[in-house]
Amino acid sequence: MSSARICELVIGGSRANWAQVGINFSHDGVFAIGEIALRIDESLPPGMHSWVLSNIDSTIVSIDGISTSEIVGNGQSKQHDAQGFVLTPLGIDHVVVNTPDLERTSHALQQATGAELKRIRDAGNSVRQGFHRLGDVIIEIVSAPSMPPGDAALWGFVLNVADVHEVAAYLGPDVLSPPKPAVQKNRLIATFRGAVGLGVPVALMSDI
Repeated sequence: MSSARICELVIGGSRANWAQVGINFSHDGVFAIGEIALRIDESLPPGMHSWVLSNIDSTIVSIDGISTSEIVGNGQSKQHDAQGFVLTPLGIDHVVVNTPDLERTSHALQQATGAELKRIRDAGNSVRQGFHRLGDVIIEIVSAPSMPPGDAALWGFVLNVADVHEVAAYLGPDVLSPPKPAVQKNRLIATFRGAVGLGVPVALMSDI
């Protein structure tokens, strides 16, 4: 089993947009999700830009094109008090990586982290999903014929929450889609609307 773990996910865009869904970053740009730090750099365009991992070779700077670095010290900071609704995720369920070549990206991830490919799923319409695990977080590698040639890229992530119905009722359907059964058995999923302006596809999951 791999000892590598995700320590940080680095995103760009406006923190004000994230505050609309209860993700309020600290003064130094950190929002703690369990033991993982979601870090925003407002000088970067919206989207996911890089990740910081633990227990990998410190010379690694890229995993199949995904900007990668090794954690140095503790990257988290204390949360600051926030006004209004605050999302309290239990952790990250999975991180989605897009790639034109599933086998190439899967091999690169395994070489860098030691995390083996668990399985490949045919999602229909020639879309394929490969699954690795770094600690408690699943890495879902997605490939499709529509993806342009080139590097792999971080795309989005899914957060576990205690009750997705409760969050949906508070935020409303214009912000969060109505919860529906997830692919995972006995789980529900809801997705933040693109109009919110996060710049990153983010969904919430909870048990039914």
